[in-house]
Amino acid sequence: MINMLKKTIIIIISFFYFPAISQNVKQDSCQLFFKEIGIRDFVLGSNYKDFLKDSKALKRKFKKEKIYGIDIVTFKENIILLKERRKIMFNLKFKQNILMAYDFEINIGNFRTAPDFYNRILKSLNKSKNYFIQGKSHSYMTVSEKCSKNFGLNTEKDASFLYGGISYESPIWEQQFKDYIEEIEQKQ
Repeated sequence: MINMLKKTIIIIISFFYFPAISQNVKQDSCQLFFKEIGIRDFVLGSNYKDFLKDSKALKRKFKKEKIYGIDIVTFKENIILLKERRKIMFNLKFKQNILMAYDFEINIGNFRTAPDFYNRILKSLNKSKNYFIQGKSHSYMTVSEKCSKNFGLNTEKDASFLYGGISYESPIWEQQFKDYIEEIEQKQ
């Protein structure tokens, strides 16, 4: 009788415990893990008020503009990336005060020095957490039902940039973002 009661309790607990673990795995699958190399991680689904609180505490200055119902917040930070001082540009996109996407870009040098620096970054990343970054490539991307992630090296004539980002996958969100991009392209 006591054994039966123990089994019943274990089964009941497992109904609550295993979904919590599963939820954490799902949440982590829509998250970047670049803090270990010096790049700030933001959590999709976080609130704009929390971002404001952090910004006040860090005395962060940022620019906010509203386009097609999307609040776009841009700011720069100085970071230490592989023991070198760098400036990073962040773009955060909020919809109804919820973080829906963010991306970053860092100038990492010219076309001669940037590939070596980029390869050192790849070696420094925890590939088990950033599972979509495998092998040796200059561009990585993964798309799931919930989000898309990207990370890579963009080499231009005058400079090379490390970039990355994450975004929820949503037809409404994607259409608003496409409209925003089209408007920017028309202004240029």
